[in-house]
Amino acid sequence: MAVRDDRLLEFATERQAQYLEAIWQEGSIRAAARQLGVNFNAVHKGYQAVLRKAGSPAEVVPVEASAQTYVITSAVNATKAHAGFLRTLQLYCSLRGARLIVIPMRYKNPTRRDEVGDDDWWDARLMPYITHERTKIAKGLVVLADIKIQPTAVKPLSGWLTVSGRDSAIIGHTKIALESVATRMGDPAKLVMTTGACTVESYSDTNAGKKGEFHHTLGAVVVEVDGPRTHIRHICPMKDGSFIDLDTKYTVKGAEPAPRAEVLTMGDIHAEMASPVVTQATRELAELIRPKALVLHDVLNFGSASHHAKFFEKFRRHVSGTSGVLHELKVTARHVDLLSGFADKTVMVNSNHHDHFTQWLEKAEHALDMENTLVFHETKAAMLRAIHEGSYCDPFQYWMDKLMKHGDRLLWLKPGESFMRHGIEHGWHGHKGPNGARGSTKSFATIGAKVVKGHSHGAEIIDGARSVGTSSLMDMGYNTDSPSGWTWTHDITYANGKQTLIHCVGGSFFRRDAAAVRGAAA
Repeated sequence: MAVRDDRLLEFATERQAQYLEAIWQEGSIRAAARQLGVNFNAVHKGYQAVLRKAGSPAEVVPVEASAQTYVITSAVNATKAHAGFLRTLQLYCSLRGARLIVIPMRYKNPTRRDEVGDDDWWDARLMPYITHERTKIAKGLVVLADIKIQPTAVKPLSGWLTVSGRDSAIIGHTKIALESVATRMGDPAKLVMTTGACTVESYSDTNAGKKGEFHHTLGAVVVEVDGPRTHIRHICPMKDGSFIDLDTKYTVKGAEPAPRAEVLTMGDIHAEMASPVVTQATRELAELIRPKALVLHDVLNFGSASHHAKFFEKFRRHVSGTSGVLHELKVTARHVDLLSGFADKTVMVNSNHHDHFTQWLEKAEHALDMENTLVFHETKAAMLRAIHEGSYCDPFQYWMDKLMKHGDRLLWLKPGESFMRHGIEHGWHGHKGPNGARGSTKSFATIGAKVVKGHSHGAEIIDGARSVGTSSLMDMGYNTDSPSGWTWTHDITYANGKQTLIHCVGGSFFRRDAAAVRGAAA
């Protein structure tokens, strides 16, 4: 509730005085903006301008929160908070009616053992937000503030994946990490993650200290509680403490519309088994962040003639009418036409399920498959002509060019071709790792460049490598009877080069009322 202070009227213009009266009457900036029929940002800026002229602290009147929002970060002891980031976090929380939680961490610098003094303190500006207790902030989500992991820990999640039971967990640490943990089929995968920090780097020049310094990341986790569900994502600031959260940029001065996102990387598509829930939720997300590029992995499932399908699976497809390769290609073309409208350019990443098409063409016995013989021979002839002419024919691209209405929107990456944005590689599917070995997020974390990959179907962050999840149905047949760590997860690369994994829960990637709040704030 805003407290009336008539002294402020002396410093206000006529319009600003209207804003003040409405704020005092309604109790918050947002309610005042609604009552006046004025953009939220105009009221907010007017209020801040009066405070500055009056010499009052530039604090923001909290908006009322129709649902709970939390911002969780960590702080190292005996270390200053990053002033710009902390101030922006405070403003973000004020604008969104969120609670800021700071998880304290302890670091004993071995090069300062002889110094006299108590290092068991935290920046005074953080003390109102420090939480030492394990706290369940929502159904299925716990903040493990009672766990103090060394800031120099190389694998901060090691040993902590099961400590929260069936609940997802947030752990305070200076290095951002995330892992999806398998649960029984039908239950959502459990996510365990670290926060990033709000304190500056302060490490020794030892082996462990320098590693900790390299991986030290300013950041926080945003949690939007949406009834029985939670929407979780990271925010990572620039050097000045400003950051982007979805469609809004936050600075120490306020909120403003964010530039268009650079890249939205979807979880693996598997078009014939695409989840309509994820597709619709992705449309809403794309409308919000307006990505310049949409990156797609495993677009073609090729279940119609996959070498993985055995006799009974093939017969099931025959009975259900889904054993025709051309039928699947048409379904895929329609789906890609739809997705390609979500961004200016759609990038088709060479993927292992696309390779299944080529593998099918390699085997002569498939030439006798009467249902698919026309597709088989036409595609094989096109590939042979390309080889004879010294060019390259991607069988999947060949058919998408024939069947799609908007094929001109696509950028096809050849095997090994790169798609870099902001120094982040978005063009590797992840099925082939370094030196031709089987790919994994862990193996891509060692190559020295940031990577966003697909293939594994589960969200994961290890150092500079991150994996998206899937955009398919959770039950794809072959995984019916096994625990699953699959997640409906995309990755956003913002205009400033910062990233977040974002998860579809309950049919949305974000709390819808929160999106309206952000739109009004900007």
